[in-house]
Amino acid sequence: MDDFRKADSHTIPGKFIKGLIAFEHLASCNEDMQRCIELAQAASQTTASVLILGESGTGKNLIAQAIHNASTRSEFPCVTLNCSAIPENLLESELFGHDRGAFTGAERTRRGKFELADGGTLILDEIGEMSQIAQAKVLRAVEYGQFERVGGEQTLRADVRIIAITNRDLPAMVAEGRFREDLFYRLNEITLQVPPLRQRREDIKQLIENMVQECNQKFNKHVESISQIALDYLMRYDFTGNIRELKSLIKRAMTVAKGELLWLEDLGMRVEVPTEGEMGSSPEEAFALAAIEKRHIQQVLDYTRGNKKRASEILQISRPTLDRKIKIYTLRVQ
Repeated sequence: MDDFRKADSHTIPGKFIKGLIAFEHLASCNEDMQRCIELAQAASQTTASVLILGESGTGKNLIAQAIHNASTRSEFPCVTLNCSAIPENLLESELFGHDRGAFTGAERTRRGKFELADGGTLILDEIGEMSQIAQAKVLRAVEYGQFERVGGEQTLRADVRIIAITNRDLPAMVAEGRFREDLFYRLNEITLQVPPLRQRREDIKQLIENMVQECNQKFNKHVESISQIALDYLMRYDFTGNIRELKSLIKRAMTVAKGELLWLEDLGMRVEVPTEGEMGSSPEEAFALAAIEKRHIQQVLDYTRGNKKRASEILQISRPTLDRKIKIYTLRVQ
């Protein structure tokens, strides 16, 4: 899809892991995200190093993989290393490999990530967690394409394109002397800033629809959508974990959902329900989402004169779901 402003699908971590992640999988309705995707697409047609910045859970790794898959290096390996997941004393070995006998337990020669990514792309995730000693060695490998395995004497060469990812403020770390300035400028030949989900709320509805479809297939469910009440709540929710947190909420809701719609209680989120006296005490409380849902269900029950079967049909929820809501909200049933 050439026109990224027409969003038929959205960035969903994990959705395309089995296949190749392409830029059309990253479409968005948000202008900032569109610009990020367009710049990433332009970067894919170069050999420049790319620095991807953004909060955790925003889909930075997917963008990195899409850049590789659209590049001239796509026929070669795309290797990822999470720098924060490797102990400091093992990071050098993970990056550059080691020769047999280099240290206790090194029973065979092992190639590192730079060697494995030769000709392709090396994604350094959480680069901000790397020590300055490791930074210096990475700089040499990036600058000259040369390195030695731990315990080895032979200088090896690798042609690797670097995509660095971090949720840290690298410019601030450079200013504080915690990240090498020369490596920073070598990595950020092209910089992408991925906006957090709370700044691209217009994408939330389609993200949820895609996640529901994915979970229907995975869990053999038949959920059609999310209730308007639950959607309104999520549209106002500040996702500190971004898309990863949203996906976790939807996955949890899909696991416990018993009807055709996802409801607030399915999401497992604590929503305080005002009492009958509190609901009219102020405009803010009167328009609380849980209060609206409570009043709406009560009105339907009153309309059907306590006929739960008819009420559940009007509300488009199952009878057990209606019974749960009657209990949660302590509703009247004629």
